[in-house]
Amino acid sequence: MARPDPVTGLKIIGKLRTITVGWQPLPWSTVVDHYRVYGIQAEGRAAERKLRGLPDELLLAKSVYPRWEHRGRSAAGETWTYLVVTVDAAGSRSRPSAVATGSSTTSISHSGTPLAVVGEFDGRTLELRYAPSSYASIPPAYPDAVINVAHGPDAAERWPYLLPGPGDAWAGRKSYTLHWTVDLAAVPTKPALALWLVDTTRLAGRLDLKINDQPVEQLELIIGGTQGSRQGDANLPGSPLIPSYYEFELPPTVFRTGSNKITFTLAQGGWVAWDAVGLYQLDA
Repeated sequence: MARPDPVTGLKIIGKLRTITVGWQPLPWSTVVDHYRVYGIQAEGRAAERKLRGLPDELLLAKSVYPRWEHRGRSAAGETWTYLVVTVDAAGSRSRPSAVATGSSTTSISHSGTPLAVVGEFDGRTLELRYAPSSYASIPPAYPDAVINVAHGPDAAERWPYLLPGPGDAWAGRKSYTLHWTVDLAAVPTKPALALWLVDTTRLAGRLDLKINDQPVEQLELIIGGTQGSRQGDANLPGSPLIPSYYEFELPPTVFRTGSNKITFTLAQGGWVAWDAVGLYQLDA
């Protein structure tokens, strides 16, 4: 029985904590059962030789689609080499594809100098207030839908793990606001913010950011797993949580020496489940 052809056009796209592997699908004349994605956290000829042996321990996934997302990579960035094998409906396997190497991006939580950080950037809500499932305590604690957190060593213990939004009936369908007050000894020359979420809802939405009452960003939220109100660890096997990551530079002109107010308002959609938030100084 003839083998199916190997896939071509292997392409790697690296993002924060994710590497996406894509390839050209085979024509309809080949009835594909699935694609086997092999990978190794290395690069170069030695990595390629090991991959081409197709050892079971390097089989990362089986996909029925011509793409696969390698999630959960280190925030420090990782480099991986991949290849793909096609399996047709009769169970025949193709020769390995050409290899491709790519890297996930490095988080500013690793590359920057921290000025103020709340949380652990670890895919968990567990260090935050009311986590992992006491969301019903939030509306009575903040009846005006405004949360104030002055930065300090215990800020995570005072930062509720959920920020409700207008799509949340249980929280009164209000756009909640969180004011984070941070003292700075000097104005950062190249400030940046890292904002990680453990999960969002199927409503998605928009999170608005102001610094000292000046609008700086409107973050479009992804459709999430809608389970982060009850579960607090996205690292568990089979977790239904869908994390998302937002990292960007900020204009230094919005900051001042002394007290600074960083404001998050959930303008649209349902709650967000925080992982961590950090203000950083980047290298010039």
